[in-house]
Amino acid sequence: MRAKLPALTLTVTALMFADASAQGLLNLQDPATFRQSQPLTFTVGASGGYDNLDYKLNTPGLDDIDSAFIQGGVGAFYTDADEITPWSIGTNFGVLNYLDDMGDAEDTYYNARLSFDIAHQVSQRLKFRNSFYVTYEVEPNFAIGASTALRNGQYFYGYENFAVSYAWSERLSTTTSYTLDGIRYQDDGLALTEDRLSHLIAQQFSYALSRRTQLAAEYRFRMTNFANVNNDFTSHYVLAGIDQAWSERTTGTIRAGAEFYKSDRVSETAPYAEFGLTHAASEKTNLNFYSSLGFDGAQLGDYDSRYSLRTGITGSHQFSERLTLNGGVHYVFSEFDGNGSTTEDIDEQQVNATAGLAYRIWNNVSLDAQYAYTLLTSGEEIREYDRNRVSLGLSAQF
Repeated sequence: MRAKLPALTLTVTALMFADASAQGLLNLQDPATFRQSQPLTFTVGASGGYDNLDYKLNTPGLDDIDSAFIQGGVGAFYTDADEITPWSIGTNFGVLNYLDDMGDAEDTYYNARLSFDIAHQVSQRLKFRNSFYVTYEVEPNFAIGASTALRNGQYFYGYENFAVSYAWSERLSTTTSYTLDGIRYQDDGLALTEDRLSHLIAQQFSYALSRRTQLAAEYRFRMTNFANVNNDFTSHYVLAGIDQAWSERTTGTIRAGAEFYKSDRVSETAPYAEFGLTHAASEKTNLNFYSSLGFDGAQLGDYDSRYSLRTGITGSHQFSERLTLNGGVHYVFSEFDGNGSTTEDIDEQQVNATAGLAYRIWNNVSLDAQYAYTLLTSGEEIREYDRNRVSLGLSAQF
């Protein structure tokens, strides 16, 4: 079965390259682009809706949701696109309250995030960049895959990346980076198996064929340590790729090669790949696509390893000065290798789709309608669920 995943990734990648254009070093967790300055902007919002999450089997610790809810939030964001030292900072905080009794689960949840990104050009040759964010949230992140695929209560997730780039000549450059990320769950039972910290060291060599096309070779080493269980593992990556800028509106990147995965339980080698694309079809339409393939540290439990394909696309289109459509689809396919005694091999698939409309009532006030659907199917039936969530609210910027 594992051989099917690389084939699927290569097919998706080939289609995307055939239809679109690309740029820059892929970093799925790096939101900053520094393309243009943005003054200090505050946002406030409030909404209400209905949430229905239904597990296939009734299992202690996994609670269905069938309740109306209200939520509110505030946020702030600032970007200075200085040519020498661009930087940005953003933060938000929100509260979600279910109106019906949630049984053993909490009725109220909190979401908070702080991000800070900065770059500095020391000289024509030497550049630094740092990206940092920390979140406290409840929903799983389908793109990054740090949290579990299930809705299992509040967790902290932190990410810190520092990179140094040096141009040895007009065509040859190197980038050395270090990334630290970790996750900690509030629920003691989940924290027992999921809390972990990862270190990633990467060395990239780049050769510019032209102003728009850059070849890359890269080595990475990841070390992941679990806080409470013996699931520690290391991975070595040997990768090659290309960064392409077709235009100012369309940029993309691809890396592909091998991942050498080793833990106390198993030693495996498998294909690794990642692909990212940003495409501004017009001033009114934007698309972002990502795809990654490799070993996954989330929800290992008694399984020897988890090998996952994650892919998704998000976009927005402005129909008029007042009306904007947004949406996205994320897909995760995972192969869990059992240990032969307490667990058997299983496959798991998850789809998350969202769609929304924003209608600007006044210059800075919008009416927002959102719908989200999630489906998880698994060889482990107790994990299977489907979810429908709708909301309607108001938001303002000033």
